[in-house]
Amino acid sequence: EAYWLGAGNFAAGPGATRYVGGVRETNHRSTTTYLKRVLRGESPVAESERLDPQQSARERLVFGLRRLAGVEREPFAAATGFSIDQLAGEAIRKYAELGLLDSGPRGVKLTREGLLVSDSMWPDLL
Repeated sequence: EAYWLGAGNFAAGPGATRYVGGVRETNHRSTTTYLKRVLRGESPVAESERLDPQQSARERLVFGLRRLAGVEREPFAAATGFSIDQLAGEAIRKYAELGLLDSGPRGVKLTREGLLVSDSMWPDLL
């Protein structure tokens, strides 16, 4: 649940991705490479990326929309410092008009139809 809410999460093992303190790190996907590095006392991290506050908020929005409950406006703004409309208002209006999102005063969530095509919506929201 922490992952879908955009909170920090830890992960371990080959290919595992964690997000802590605004930094996303992904371990080597190869089990052999992962084990060799760990056994040598080296970091198993293959990729590392620091997200700026806006990137982090956009990801939190998209991850939240993958939940059936969607994203509540007030908690989102309190957690990110951005309103949902500030980040993605135009895209949200577009998809609401197409019947793919329900957007109201309390929050935003995918409609039944939106659930079927949501992967095609993420680029506009990120």
